[in-house]
Amino acid sequence: MEDLQLVLLVLGAIAIIAVLVHGFWSIRKQQPKSMKQSPMANFYKEQAERRDSEGFDNDGIGPVRVLKSTDVEPVVTKPILKTAGLFKPQHAKTAEPLVAAEAISKAKSEPVMPSIDDELEQEPQITLTTSQDMKPAHMEAMDKPKHYSNPDVVQDEPEDVVEEPQVLADPTDVLVLHVVAKTGQQLQGAELLPALLSLNFKFGDMEIFHRHIDNAGTGKVLFSLANMVKPGTFDPDNMEQFVTDGVVLFMTLPCYGDPKMNFTIMLNSALQLVDDLGAELLDGKRQPWDDTAKEDYKRRIAAA
Repeated sequence: MEDLQLVLLVLGAIAIIAVLVHGFWSIRKQQPKSMKQSPMANFYKEQAERRDSEGFDNDGIGPVRVLKSTDVEPVVTKPILKTAGLFKPQHAKTAEPLVAAEAISKAKSEPVMPSIDDELEQEPQITLTTSQDMKPAHMEAMDKPKHYSNPDVVQDEPEDVVEEPQVLADPTDVLVLHVVAKTGQQLQGAELLPALLSLNFKFGDMEIFHRHIDNAGTGKVLFSLANMVKPGTFDPDNMEQFVTDGVVLFMTLPCYGDPKMNFTIMLNSALQLVDDLGAELLDGKRQPWDDTAKEDYKRRIAAA
């Protein structure tokens, strides 16, 4: 019985050792290979050994340096390519040492020719031009004034022509027409005012109405209209209460414009008032208007 227990104990110890060995072997197998066992280890080792005298490898990578706070990094001056004057080195050029006295004497005896590098270093001169400078030749010719003149003929400078205002002589005659109410009646201001406005009369100087050249009431006066009753004026603000026995239309000779046309307008205005107000038309002597009075007025107009 004791022998059996001993055998089982030994077998158990062997089984435990076998399990442990198998476990260590499995863990080691699953771990990645180290740099020493990797096939790239030799490559990195060779790259590290392939460095030039300055310590840079084929990729231009130098050794790692650790700088202290007191160390100062030296300034590295990079070479600058010479282009057509676009970029210049900002550091001053250092004078090159003379090689020999013979080179100096030879340089003095021979003319110095500019090199290609010197020509490239010269900056191109840029001239700013304006729109006036860029104007084509034919446009400049159009801008210049052309003078066509005969040298044998002396040209006088044109004088400014000033129109003198028309000055009328003293009135030699006055043409008068009367528009009077019929017997026993009077002209009402409430009817007279709209009739005058429809004929383009405008209230103005001397407190009477005037007919101007322009229908809007501007320009020279052609003829006027006054009240037959003294003082002969009107009050446009109180035309509702205004009454009169008649009104008188008159124009002076000579006048502005065509006197025949002006009298025709005045006669037509008087006839229109007669129709609108139910009145009668009389001449300057307060006689009924007829052909005889009309011919007399034409003669007076022609004689003015």
